[in-house]
Amino acid sequence: MAETGSVETSSSVMERVAANEILISRVFAAPRAMVWAAWTDPWQVGQWWGPKGFRSTITEMNQRVGGMWRLVMHGPDGTNYPCEMEFLELVPRERVVYRMRGGKEGAPVEHFDTTMTLEDEGAGTRLTIRMVFATAAQRDHNVRTYGAIEGGEQMLDRLENVLRGTSTESAAAGSAKHALCITRTFNAPRELVWKAWTDPEMAMQWSGPKQFPAFHMELGKKPGDRWRIGLRGCRPGTDTLTEIWQGGVLREVVPPELLVYTYAWEKRADVGLVDDGDPHETVITVRLDEHEGKTTMHFHQQFFATAGERDGHNGGWSSSFERLEELVNAHAAVAKEGR
Repeated sequence: MAETGSVETSSSVMERVAANEILISRVFAAPRAMVWAAWTDPWQVGQWWGPKGFRSTITEMNQRVGGMWRLVMHGPDGTNYPCEMEFLELVPRERVVYRMRGGKEGAPVEHFDTTMTLEDEGAGTRLTIRMVFATAAQRDHNVRTYGAIEGGEQMLDRLENVLRGTSTESAAAGSAKHALCITRTFNAPRELVWKAWTDPEMAMQWSGPKQFPAFHMELGKKPGDRWRIGLRGCRPGTDTLTEIWQGGVLREVVPPELLVYTYAWEKRADVGLVDDGDPHETVITVRLDEHEGKTTMHFHQQFFATAGERDGHNGGWSSSFERLEELVNAHAAVAKEGR
């Protein structure tokens, strides 16, 4: 097994670094696909991006050449660091190149290019980050002002913790390793989006796909409380109304930021899934980040037994979230008009 979390700081590495560059390299005890997912899944990126004590709000992550990745890092002292990255190259599971512009809010903008590469090393994966500045002076300024080297190593410490947790969850789940991740940004404040998730009257207005809206709503308030939602609609190709039920238990409630709960269909056969006596319970995590009056929602559901089951839920949730977006945007617009 490759050594976990070893930071490459030997002189042989440093000799390969030009005066205008920063190089950080580490081997993780995780397969390359898992490390790639941690870099490209906004839900996972939000858990580790930035030095120790920082948190990040991702407002856009358009993963294509020419696409933009926008986020704001929030320091432990409340200072914001808006960043904007343009993707220059994307080779799945191998290489990402982006041009970064950003820095401390109100300070001169920093510019540099970053290349992230992934390589198999033993049973693990070597991740290498190379930051290239226009001049050695700019590189040195970034190190002095932002602690780029120490901060980069702290960031990889946080990434290692995420990978270790994901690996543990995957092992515990056995073959149930398929996760669903959805990120959406709403033109509404976080308190309003939180209310849409946790207030039964408001949740009733968007829960369920368009063809199967909710007609019954029971929402808990604290960890350990049970929740239950009934959806009603016509199955495709029929005009017969059908009721389907879902429910679970709240695990974590941190207003207005975090909601974690278990989720399962009461009768899997009612939604076209194999009913083998196992509820196939999944865990849903909803994290809400706010920036400049907008709210980014990171939705994560794990683990599904098959990719097909995950993809089926993706369609249902995506339809529900279209209804959620319409609802909170409309409420936010009315609130602005009333000022």
